[in-house]
Amino acid sequence: MEGKNKRLAVLVGCNYPNTSNELHGCINDVLAMRETLVKRFGFDHSNIKLLTDEPKNSSSTMPTGANIKQALANMVDQAEEGDVLYFHYSGHGTRIPSKKNGHPFRHEEAIVPCDFNLITGLYQLPS
Repeated sequence: MEGKNKRLAVLVGCNYPNTSNELHGCINDVLAMRETLVKRFGFDHSNIKLLTDEPKNSSSTMPTGANIKQALANMVDQAEEGDVLYFHYSGHGTRIPSKKNGHPFRHEEAIVPCDFNLITGLYQLPS
């Protein structure tokens, strides 16, 4: 890969603190992944968007459904031909009934953001 190509990432960790769905390692997962991307794969810290539900975070860095979709859209908007885009999610997932006719499993996977606003299917990213 040529040196001019960017490596961009969105890393999402949801521990769901103070809920009945609380997890304990998801933020650690994305912090470890960030270091792996930087040290092993040459990503620049400034090209990695980190969204976690640590209580000290501002609302713009909380992994809500809207913030995750916006971070992905921003990453795609920055990308040029030959760039590497990486998305990592650590948190709850779920299955929901499929709206597609003939879907073999009748369910689809969904990401569960910290605001429980499910991210399902494919979205048209804003241009």
